[in-house]
Amino acid sequence: MFWRLVKLPFRMLMALSKRLLVALFLLALVLAIAGVSSNVVFSSLSDLVEAVVPQYSVRAEQTRLLAAARKRAENETRRADAAVAAASDLKDRNAALSQNNDALSATNAALKQQGDTLTQANAALKAENKTLAAKAAKAEVTYQGRTIPAAEAVAEATRALADRIAADAKRRLAVAPGEAMPFYGVPLVAAGTAQDLQDDCAAMRDLHGLDVAFNAATALTDQGVCELNPPEAGALWARVRNDATALWQALSDRFNGLPTLVEPPGWDALLAQGEALITPMPQVTAKP
Repeated sequence: MFWRLVKLPFRMLMALSKRLLVALFLLALVLAIAGVSSNVVFSSLSDLVEAVVPQYSVRAEQTRLLAAARKRAENETRRADAAVAAASDLKDRNAALSQNNDALSATNAALKQQGDTLTQANAALKAENKTLAAKAAKAEVTYQGRTIPAAEAVAEATRALADRIAADAKRRLAVAPGEAMPFYGVPLVAAGTAQDLQDDCAAMRDLHGLDVAFNAATALTDQGVCELNPPEAGALWARVRNDATALWQALSDRFNGLPTLVEPPGWDALLAQGEALITPMPQVTAKP
């Protein structure tokens, strides 16, 4: 039964006459040509096919293909627009970077020129400083009535002052134990003080002469040091003998750490005994 159903179409086709077959073939050929060359025929045939099998018509396939092509075209267009926008952005950024680079190049050139100018100015200042130093070394001043180089005047005054300070320090150390001896230290204190005043006056005169050499209009004076009178040994002893308490109080106002003076029993007798030992008061002077 099955084979009969399968063979039925072929038997029906074979039963047709050859003229009918040729006519059907020619009709099919004409419809195919007309469908290709005429939109109306193609549309009519498509409508006929879609009425039977809508999903298998040529027009439906073309519509799907056209929609897919249109979608691909839209995607490509969007990608192309994005690429153009990216290229435009890169172009703008490149232009901005180029301008920034030009500005940095100009700034670098200006800084280099400024550096060269400062280097030249520094070299000129060094040369000028060297010249001024040379002139200063050769400059002459009037010091102690003599016209000598400034450096020599400074060196001479410095050496003299240093020698006096060193000698004064050594003398103070040597005299200090003798000044501490009761009674007998009084004339030694007077002699040491007189020598100190003499050295201080000489140092002030050296400084005055050096200042006059460089600043004649505003030179310092000896500040009255040379007019001070050294104390005499007799006057020193008289102050101790007459009012030791008041003298010690005055010293306490000037110096810190002095012990409180307490006159022991027999203080007046002790002072009288000391006065007998140093009477007459010797006049002590420094040996040359």
